Amino acid sequence: MISEEYKILADTVREFSGKNLEGSSLKIERGGLGEDIILKMAGQGFLGAKIPVELGGSGIDEKGYLIILENLARVSPSAALKVLINNSLFYPLVAESGDRDTIAGVASGKINATVALEEVQEGFLESGKLSLSGGKLSGTKIGVINSDAGVVVALGGESGKELFLIRNGVSRGKDNPSLGFRGLALSQIVVDSDNYANIGSEGLEQMTKVMDALDLETSAIALGISEGALNKAIEYTKVRSTFEHLLKDYEPVAFSLSHLSAEIDTLKSFLFDRDELDAKEKLELKFLSVDLAKRCTKQALQSHGGYGYLQDFGVEKFYRDAMALSSMFFRRERDNRRLSEEVFQGKAGFI
Repeated sequence: MISEEYKILADTVREFSGKNLEGSSLKIERGGLGEDIILKMAGQGFLGAKIPVELGGSGIDEKGYLIILENLARVSPSAALKVLINNSLFYPLVAESGDRDTIAGVASGKINATVALEEVQEGFLESGKLSLSGGKLSGTKIGVINSDAGVVVALGGESGKELFLIRNGVSRGKDNPSLGFRGLALSQIVVDSDNYANIGSEGLEQMTKVMDALDLETSAIALGISEGALNKAIEYTKVRSTFEHLLKDYEPVAFSLSHLSAEIDTLKSFLFDRDELDAKEKLELKFLSVDLAKRCTKQALQSHGGYGYLQDFGVEKFYRDAMALSSMFFRRERDNRRLSEEVFQGKAGFI
């Protein structure tokens, strides 16, 4: 069972989301989270949730962190992803750099940071390159989420596998049409920096390990997306009528939404009520949660009929974000191989 402390945290996040994100959801989708919301999230301790207190963060434990992600994603998956970038991508990669000022700035919302992930994501047909010349680090990276950030962690150097913390000289390049998470910019970035640090010679390995460790975070956001979409569908079918009956009165509608609700409750219980999950269980939860998010958001769209595709109804974003979450953090080949190796207790699925 979730303790009273965690229930209070969940209520706090929901109250924050209702006050600051719900009414601005369309504005966020069209223009981004914005500085005002970012600073309010920082003020609540979300942006530095897992960063230690001595480095300017909140020092929240894992379960509390997952509660924050899940409850933010119910209303704004983009806000949840912003929190994930800071705490589960940026901080783990720079924790040993000794750059306390940058870490504290990211936790406070005063520094906007991101991580270029193209080398550890699947599906990129081309990749950018960062090279050292004349004391400068320069080049491009493609498909960078939160690309309006001024501080970036990226791979580069002669081998392309060194890890760099880039503190200046970062600008947005060509925008990429964004399927999901439109509250965060997605584009190419151009780097021409004289303020950077090489923070790892085995950067590709470090970044891969960080991505492999995102199973629970991905599950939390996926379940938040599922619940947000399902709540929209349930509320709509309670008031929308056809042939003199509310939509909820029809078996196909009521049964399908009820089954999805049961799946959400079961997976949330597995995520939050268990004290500790092993590697296999974390992967299983990720597989099931991401799949549920795609099915749940699709059903929510269908429950709204044609209105579901209108941005004003606030449901189509969940479908797009579910697909984007799967594309970004569910690496079909690697994650399937990881699960196979857990199931078979050894090397499997390599031919």
